[in-house]
Amino acid sequence: MTDLGEFLKREQVDAQLLTLATPMTTAAAAAQELGIAVGGIFKSLVFTTDTDEVLVVVLPGDRRVDFKAVARAAGCRKVAFASRERALEATGYPPGGTPPLGHPHALRVFVDAAVLEYPEGYGGGGRPELLLRLTPAELLRVTKGTVGTLSIPTEATTP
Repeated sequence: MTDLGEFLKREQVDAQLLTLATPMTTAAAAAQELGIAVGGIFKSLVFTTDTDEVLVVVLPGDRRVDFKAVARAAGCRKVAFASRERALEATGYPPGGTPPLGHPHALRVFVDAAVLEYPEGYGGGGRPELLLRLTPAELLRVTKGTVGTLSIPTEATTP
């Protein structure tokens, strides 16, 4: 497994790793623990394309991914969630703790435009009991991410 703390230090990333008392397995649980809106938890989802490329898509915790929009942004016909094994192999981190950055090999990162609505957010910190606090600007700087409308609101966030 990759060491996110080492990556943050080496690359001088303006972010902070936080250790939680208990592992967080959902965005809702992490938001409740921190006392913030669920959207302030940035989910890092790992996908494979129909050309076998691995991608990371970052979106607020209160939204769900739009598969067709991700495929269009990636320039392919179809995307699907990566298997647990493929996600671990590509990112260096287990699902449930996958950070949006710090992967052992360069991966294309796509950031949902709704992430930019938050002054800062919390993403996976490499393990379920760790969270990474960072700003959307720093996320984009480090990942060289592509911004697009890649999600749709969940029923809980629609008026």
